[in-house]
Formats: sequence, structure tokens, C-alpha cells
Amino acid sequence: MLLYLEYMANPKELLTHFSVTEEEADIYLTVLKLGASTATEISDKAKKNRTATHFHLKKLVDKDLVKLVKKGRTFVFSAVAPSELAARFDRVTTDFKSAVPQLEALQQIEGESPRVQVRESRSGYFQIYDDISSLPENSTFYVIEGATALRNEMSLLTPEAAQAFYAKMVERNIEVKLILTEEAAAIPQAMMSSETLAIFKKRRITARVHPELVLPFQGLTLLYGNTVAYVIPGKDIVITIRQQDIADSFQATHEALFQTGKEFSFRGSRENS
Repeated sequence: MLLYLEYMANPKELLTHFSVTEEEADIYLTVLKLGASTATEISDKAKKNRTATHFHLKKLVDKDLVKLVKKGRTFVFSAVAPSELAARFDRVTTDFKSAVPQLEALQQIEGESPRVQVRESRSGYFQIYDDISSLPENSTFYVIEGATALRNEMSLLTPEAAQAFYAKMVERNIEVKLILTEEAAAIPQAMMSSETLAIFKKRRITARVHPELVLPFQGLTLLYGNTVAYVIPGKDIVITIRQQDIADSFQATHEALFQTGKEFSFRGSRENS
């Protein structure tokens, strides 16, 4: 958060992290303030040499940060909206995150030690959501969840945060193979708003349920890529373990429970239930 506030105070510094020089950042911010304007107007406002201004404007046009438009007999420059830049950077970041498992595989060595991380529950949940929603398109992740953990999860998410996460899952066509206790299976219908539930139901969910007597489990365990995450109810901590052998072991356990569970669907509407 402190880093974010520093960037808010100095947007030029933020721009330099995206292959923009300090001089180009100055020119971009000047064009943003002026709106559609000529190179001469930009040069005067930025108090820079006109030749240098033309040079930097050309670079910004090449980087698609500034548009060049002809108005009558005059050429004017206008800055690409910051919201559009943010959307571009978000897409690039998401695409890069989806490639991280393949990149990390290049440096893995046989028998590597597990990498373990412990976080408090709120930040841990949000990190897991970010990791999962950044998986490669058409990926699958695996979940075993009990009622206590699911209630805690629902209470941590605002409707807006839940809807944004579910919408991203739908957009990237990410599937979840979900194992729930029978008590847990009723919770989304009971705790979600109708708007959130509508987006939730659009996800690719393949679910199985077990009675609590068969699966006396109140926690939450997830597998995505080579990472296993475990949320301990009542302890306010999230533990993630990254190691392929452990991931493979969890997937085998999940598959055994999945094959013996009863099919379940969230598709039935609240109005008809």
C-alpha cells in the first residue's frame, strides 16, 4: 500500500517501469494535461526543445501511448487514457503469471525441497485467488472444502470482490473439480447474493459431495499447478506448499474421493429451489 501511495504521488516514476524513459513520461503527462494539442503546444508546455519533443512524441506514438490524429491541415497528439493503459498492463501481468509455472519448470531440479509460505487468512485467500485466476486459460484446479472453511471464505469476500474473481474465472475458462461435504454444498445458495450466485453458476464447476460421516473435514485444501494450499479453520492462517511430488500426492487423493462422491450441481436457480 505504501508503494502504491508513492506511485500515486509520482506517476512519472510508475510510467518508467513500463519501458518509458523519464523524458517520454514527462511528455506523456504533458499531453494528458493538455488534451489534443500540437507538438509546438506540447513543447512550450513541457518547456522542452522542439526537436527533442518531436523525437519523444514519435517514440510514444510507436509505443501506442500517444495517438497522432490529423485535424484539418494540422496534426495533433492525444494521450491514451490511463484506464486503457491500466487494462493493458493488467492483461500483460495476467498472461505473464499464467506462464510462471512453465518458466519455473525450467529451473526445477529433481528432488527440490518444498517451498512453504504461511500468511494470515485474508491476505492468504486473496493471494490464492490471484494465483488461480492467473492460471493459463482452460486450466483445472482442485478443491476439498468443508462447511466451516466455506463459511469463513464467504465472509471474507465482499460481493464485488467475489464477482470480480468469478468473472475472471469465467473469462479464462478455468475449471474447478470440487469436493464438498453435504453441509458445505448448501452454503453458496444460502450466503451469496443473487447477482454473485448468477456469476458463480457460470463457472466450469464439476462437483462431488460426501456426507460428513464419510468426510469429517471442516478445512479447505486446494491444488493449482504444483502448489497445495491449506486453510486451517479458526487459526486464521493459510499455508501454501509448492513442490511437484506433494502436488501429485494430493491430486491422487482428490481423484479417489472424487470418484466415490455423489454428483452435485449448483445450476438450479434460487427462484426455483
